[in-house]
Amino acid sequence: MSSIPHDLSQIKAFVLDMDGVVSANVSPVGPDGMPMRTVNVKDGYAMQYAVKQGYTLAVISGGASEAMTERFRNLGAKYI
Repeated sequence: MSSIPHDLSQIKAFVLDMDGVVSANVSPVGPDGMPMRTVNVKDGYAMQYAVKQGYTLAVISGGASEAMTERFRNLGAKYI
């Protein structure tokens, strides 16, 4: 990390926007006609790893669903 010119040691938390950042830039529709959220597995792994390293994780979204809330709780998000 020596190529990064800033001191990153003060970072304590990550706040991520679900819509178009964590999710793909697509909006699949479920059988009930409601939009489904997708999450890249690499993003999920990185979030889980960050939590295991002691970082606080928060996820924000313009829309919410039980499945999305459960997914991010399982990844260790403290605030959804």
